[in-house]
Amino acid sequence: MRKFTKAIILGMASATLLVAACSGGGEAKAPAAGGAASSAGGAGTSATLTLMDISYSTNALSGTAGQPLTVNITNSGALDHDFTIDKIAGTATLDGKDAKATGQDVHAPIKAKGTGKVVITPSAAGTYEFYCTVAGHKDAGMKGTLTVK
Repeated sequence: MRKFTKAIILGMASATLLVAACSGGGEAKAPAAGGAASSAGGAGTSATLTLMDISYSTNALSGTAGQPLTVNITNSGALDHDFTIDKIAGTATLDGKDAKATGQDVHAPIKAKGTGKVVITPSAAGTYEFYCTVAGHKDAGMKGTLTVK
């Protein structure tokens, strides 16, 4: 019985060390509503955003000024959609290419059933609205808020 107890304690200690080692020492945030996940650390933050017909999987994203925010986007809808922010100082790319359009600092069109990776590096803290530019989608609720600290 003693050997069995020691084996259990040793196994639990090993599992604890393994989890600590695999965590990389970074701080992780719990997934936001609708499936967006964030992680903090020197590499910036990341989130997952699913575009559906007339809705986003979450209406709240967050990032840090001066650090990249990677938004992994999947369009699960039958229609083309986009992820757009009118005014946010900084840089933005979609799949490694400039993601700006006239009058918009972030414009990431994603074809139906397509995917894309938007990387935004905001230069200033603030609250910014993101939305879909397809006619009627923003008014129907396809919008959200990006909070940059």
